Amino acid sequence: MSTRGPRKGGRDDVLEKGEVSFSIESRVIRELGERLVKQPDVALLELIKNAYDADATTCTVTYNYPKTILVEDSGHGMTQAEFLNGWMRIGTSSKEAKPTSPKFGRIISGEKGIGRFAVRYLGRKLDLSSVAFDAARGFNTQLEASFDWPRFDRTVDLGTVKVPYTIRRAGESEAIGTTLTIHALRPTTKDIDLRSVQTGSMGMVSPFRMLLRHADEVDDLPESPKDPIQDPGFQLILKSPAYEAEAINLAEAILGKYVFRCVVGLDNGRLKIRLYRRNQKKPHIRINDRYDNSVGKLYADIRFLPSRSGTFTDLPVDGRRARTWAKDHSGVAVFDRNFRVSPYGKPGDDWLSLSGDVAKRERDPKSSLARRHFPMNEETYKSTQLNYMLRLSYPDNLVGAVQVYGVRSEEQGDSDHGLIAAADREGFVANEAYDQLVDIVRGAAELIAYADREIQQEEEEEEEREITKALRRETQQAVKEILANKRLTRREKSSIIKRLSTAESLATKVDDLGKRRETALEVMSLLGVVAGFMTHEFGTAINQLERSHSILQKLARRESALKSEADAIGKHIATLKDFVTYSQGYIKGTTITPDKSYPVRPRIQQIIRVFGKYASDRHIEIAVDVESDVVAPPVPVSLYSGVVLNLFTNALKAITASSGANQRHIAFRAWNERGVHFLEVSDTGVGIPSALQDRIFDPLFTTTGTNRDPLGSGMGLGLTLVRRGAESFGGTVQLVKPPPGFSTCFRVRLPFREE
Repeated sequence: MSTRGPRKGGRDDVLEKGEVSFSIESRVIRELGERLVKQPDVALLELIKNAYDADATTCTVTYNYPKTILVEDSGHGMTQAEFLNGWMRIGTSSKEAKPTSPKFGRIISGEKGIGRFAVRYLGRKLDLSSVAFDAARGFNTQLEASFDWPRFDRTVDLGTVKVPYTIRRAGESEAIGTTLTIHALRPTTKDIDLRSVQTGSMGMVSPFRMLLRHADEVDDLPESPKDPIQDPGFQLILKSPAYEAEAINLAEAILGKYVFRCVVGLDNGRLKIRLYRRNQKKPHIRINDRYDNSVGKLYADIRFLPSRSGTFTDLPVDGRRARTWAKDHSGVAVFDRNFRVSPYGKPGDDWLSLSGDVAKRERDPKSSLARRHFPMNEETYKSTQLNYMLRLSYPDNLVGAVQVYGVRSEEQGDSDHGLIAAADREGFVANEAYDQLVDIVRGAAELIAYADREIQQEEEEEEEREITKALRRETQQAVKEILANKRLTRREKSSIIKRLSTAESLATKVDDLGKRRETALEVMSLLGVVAGFMTHEFGTAINQLERSHSILQKLARRESALKSEADAIGKHIATLKDFVTYSQGYIKGTTITPDKSYPVRPRIQQIIRVFGKYASDRHIEIAVDVESDVVAPPVPVSLYSGVVLNLFTNALKAITASSGANQRHIAFRAWNERGVHFLEVSDTGVGIPSALQDRIFDPLFTTTGTNRDPLGSGMGLGLTLVRRGAESFGGTVQLVKPPPGFSTCFRVRLPFREE
């Protein structure tokens, strides 16, 4: 009987059958750590996120290269089950099934269990210690585990790696939370950018923990009861001998940059308010008052953080990110005991009516506190500079918290006395107590506005004092240059220096000068109306004068003695008609912007013709170097004519002020180049000392004295208006180096398209 071997391809050729699991080499932890985490500050940030997700209120990182990095948090810690099923499970995050944290409902910030790999990236060894409440055991436990990452790398199969750990009953003094001690730091951690770590953590940091911390900052007011808090916020504290001698509380660092801090305490009928300026321990304003109310007890801490230059400088985080953080946490929040009450202080809420009143530029204070302690007289009320309500802040420049103690249901009974939560838990019932709450907190905001107005005035006064000092220095330098100018006679030097002394004297009277500038500009705004009426009346008068002149000419035929008078009157009428024609065109042109360019030369010639007699009587020669095809951009004709007129009359006055034997010339030059129109006016007058060249465009600044000359000294507004007019159409006016033989040259630049 023969035996046959297994049939080829049949069932009998199967040697072994079963199931097998993947085998993962332990070095995958190192590779994942290096691929998922590219920078040490990012790795450290992942551990901070873990603390935030664990409902920690604080996370302290102690960086001591090359020895250790210590990460301590006050979160809920890990029980044995959470350690085994969460931390020790590679490849996914136990947080995926829980999008929010268990205690405070925070949106989970960590992802994919990267924190474990971050630890491996930072150092070669890890000691983990975590205290947590173990519901299964009914008491707090302390879990301790050690990780030797290089030893893991030597093991072929990750599943065979053993991590020693112990569980013991935690002592009563041991706080709940987790501590990670990373040893044998890797060289890549030598230059961790802790500033970047702080900036990256800002989204998790909340201001409310520090704003709600104490009520005893208002003298002897009692502390708030230590009730549970809905979410007290998250504080990051970084410690490093090489980075900072003291721990840095990120929220405290940003909120410490306040311009003003207002602390309010109400204990039944006693109201105490303290307003602080940054870096000052003593209150800037102190108020002790009697305030009859049904609110009971209240504590508030409100910081004013305006978006101004210098507010967020010298911070351990990027200033722009700090400003964004302050805006994201802005508004004045309300906490009933320590629970946040919606919607007060949340985005879009304006429970203090700040946004609406700022937008309306409301001038009347709404709080009884401001009306009682900071009343305004009529002059202050009407002044845009003095009325402090015009300094009222938008809510996004305030970061604050108010603690109150609302009436509980069992305490309420049939009474509506006190702060009562609405049935839907959205805010308080609108009653007397709520109105008083708004009145007190609004009063704090108005007090900040009052103080901000004060500080603004102080800063402006200091700035004006500095400007005055600078003016004196410039005047002294100008006098030296004038005395050294060989083109001026002794009399001319004396006259100019006298006028400079007068200008300096005016500059020292800063309050009067400011009022004069404001008044002068207001007067200038009215002159257009006056000029319109005057032009109309002059036109009527000219018609009458022409009829009278015609009669006088007929009489002169009979009486020869009247002929010279008739001729003189005729010349004056012709001159007056030129002025009226020019004025009519100027006034009409102020409201019309042409839709196309226009020739320049006729505009210049018209102005020269109007003032031609003035120039010829003083032997002043005028040259116009402008081709007939040169055109101006489509700016109002009156603007272009006004620029030419002001520069021309300035040149006439400069030459008239010089009584020397110098040539008396004014030159106009205009051309177009690469889409820009240029106009230059040069003269051979007294010139402008270099020390005064930065001041000539200031309102009311003039070096031409009052005299009997028909051009007068003006108001010191000509060059100011020339510059503003040019800039309104994207142009510029500059004092440039004059051509040979001239002492002064102004150049106007007007683009054909606004730049």
